[in-house]
Amino acid sequence: MPDAGKSLERRIEELEKDISTLESRIEELEHRLERPAGKILLRDMPTPVAESGEPSEALLDWLGHSSLLQRLASICFLLVVALVLRTVTDNDILDKEVGSLIGMAYSFALIAWGWRSYSRSHSLAPVFTVCGAFLLYSIVVETHEHFESLPTVPAYMLIAAAGVALAFISHLYKVALPVFVGTLGMCLAGVALDFPHPVFPYLFILLLAANTLGTFATRLQRCSWLRWLLFVVSVFMMMVWGMRLGIYLGRSTPDELPFSVAGLFPAVATLALVYAGVAVMGILGRINERVSKFDFALPTLNVLWAFAVARYAVNAGPWSASFLASMGVMAAAGHFAIGYWFGRRRMEGAPGTNSFALAGSILLALALPMATGSKLISLALISATAFGMAVLSRRWRSGGMRLTSYMLQFYACGILALLLRATETTSPSLVGAGASGALAGIAFLHYLWARNNPPPGESLVFDRFDKDDRLAVFLLMVSLLGGFFALRVGVYQAIVGLIPGEEISSVFSSAQTVIINLSAAVLMCFAFMRRNKEVRNVAILVTIIGGVKVFMIDLLGLAGVPVVASVLSFGVAASLESFALSRWQRIDMLRVSKWPRKSQTGTGGANESMQ
Repeated sequence: MPDAGKSLERRIEELEKDISTLESRIEELEHRLERPAGKILLRDMPTPVAESGEPSEALLDWLGHSSLLQRLASICFLLVVALVLRTVTDNDILDKEVGSLIGMAYSFALIAWGWRSYSRSHSLAPVFTVCGAFLLYSIVVETHEHFESLPTVPAYMLIAAAGVALAFISHLYKVALPVFVGTLGMCLAGVALDFPHPVFPYLFILLLAANTLGTFATRLQRCSWLRWLLFVVSVFMMMVWGMRLGIYLGRSTPDELPFSVAGLFPAVATLALVYAGVAVMGILGRINERVSKFDFALPTLNVLWAFAVARYAVNAGPWSASFLASMGVMAAAGHFAIGYWFGRRRMEGAPGTNSFALAGSILLALALPMATGSKLISLALISATAFGMAVLSRRWRSGGMRLTSYMLQFYACGILALLLRATETTSPSLVGAGASGALAGIAFLHYLWARNNPPPGESLVFDRFDKDDRLAVFLLMVSLLGGFFALRVGVYQAIVGLIPGEEISSVFSSAQTVIINLSAAVLMCFAFMRRNKEVRNVAILVTIIGGVKVFMIDLLGLAGVPVVASVLSFGVAASLESFALSRWQRIDMLRVSKWPRKSQTGTGGANESMQ
């Protein structure tokens, strides 16, 4: 009996829950029925079909709730009208110009109706807007290209007007689709006009407007793909402009250029400034709260394409390269100034600092040799810039800027090696010696600084890929490379005054081997005194290089005193390194053996004191 009473109570509780659920649903239905008749929507009614759980029924329920079929039907009806108009025009029932005008008027009417529909929050508003824009761009391009009844200037104006109208709709009603369609249509339709021989000044204005509207579109909805596409198309067309200008300059003077290819340099400068401004605004968060990768990469990509196009045009024409180089150096200084300003904001990670520092570094590496007229002097200045960037990266705790300083230092030393790799046949210069020595000293200071100042812990690059900052060891290597080229110049100058001309080559080759082997010995002694394993490993690497040169080159190609000096220098270096390594190992073993005794002695003393 007690069990029956408990089960009865449980059933009563379940019935009470069901009754409360039914009462809540009845209240909801009564609330819906109290609305005016015109306001009752199908989606407000209960949907038992969706609760059945069958996939087919759920799909049908979704189709009924959404406006997909209604929108597809509307698109078909709108396109039927356009196709009928096209058919009538193709069959010469209507004049082509009249048919084109009617088609453009129809397209603008659809855009206007979409505008009105957005104001009323109608579900078909996107259909009218997108179809109108698509039809307008298609009709303008076809009328201009095939029928040749629409002049160039009105064609560009109609395309621009459509894009601006769609952007205004997006701005007014805070929807992203119209400006997406308008911006993309402006870009592609503008490129299609007269391709591959467009009127570049008009096209440039259209692309500039499209990039501006694309940036505005990002404020409504994140769309990095659109910005990437606009950037790629714009840069491609600027390169085509540069190549077309080069073709015309091969046949005429700058004063005889047609309007369709004139004005490249102002256009390049304007577009580059616009992209730089967009990058600044994006990194500051004025475009979108979350900074996109496009904004971080834009400064570097911007200087690359702008300088490449301008350099190609300068080489193809009669213009002076020194003016371009001066402007490039000034632009690099401007990028460094913007990066410095970003760093002084004292934000975590210094966002934007490395983006503009990297862009300034690339531009400096491209323009400075042209401005100074000496690649060697420019490399020394670039090396000093790299060291300065490293010092600032510690102040701003920017791991990316630290990595950029490494890359810039590697670039300077690598280019130095390429420039001076075969100077035996051209008599090394004192300028090369001075540049090599300066670069070696700066790179070595850079290495010492890196070892005394570890990278910031919050850096993504160093925390994830290089926690021990092993990249800094390459700074030591490039420092040795610069020192090697500086010493070989002095050796060459000494040999020229003492050795006959026919023996200079063999003696100079042997002298370089001696420099390598003695450098390895000095590095090993330095590593032994400082107990620096990193320098020790570099010394072993230099020794291997010296051994390869001795046994694979000098023994086979030299004779007499030069080969004796090469082999002797390697033997001396090997013996010194052997002594240093053996002593190093013995000292380490003594330390390991003494450590347990000290521990036991300390423990015993402690026990005695406690007793």
